[in-house]
Amino acid sequence: MSAKLRVVLFIFSFVWFVIVMGLIRRNKLPIKYSLVWMFAIFIIFLIAVIPKILEIFANAFGFLTISNLVIGILLTILLAITLVLTMLIARQKKQITLLIQEVSMLKEKNK
Repeated sequence: MSAKLRVVLFIFSFVWFVIVMGLIRRNKLPIKYSLVWMFAIFIIFLIAVIPKILEIFANAFGFLTISNLVIGILLTILLAITLVLTMLIARQKKQITLLIQEVSMLKEKNK
């Protein structure tokens, strides 16, 4: 991996870390939801700091080029983030349904 790409990955991970921390400080992103983003940032930072790890994983998983492995890693990270967000939406939908039912029962009781 070229030194230029390593620097870009390092800066990219640092900028995203600052963005996520800023959102946490302004109470726009709860800490429990930011853990997925922090994990993704850590993976990108790790790749920037230890580029040989890509070669090890590329050989272990049978990738012919490291760029294909990087794309695979990024797609996996995006899928993981999507899965976590989908689970959160499903949980919130259940909570909303329960709240609607409780409010309906309370309205019916007060009539």
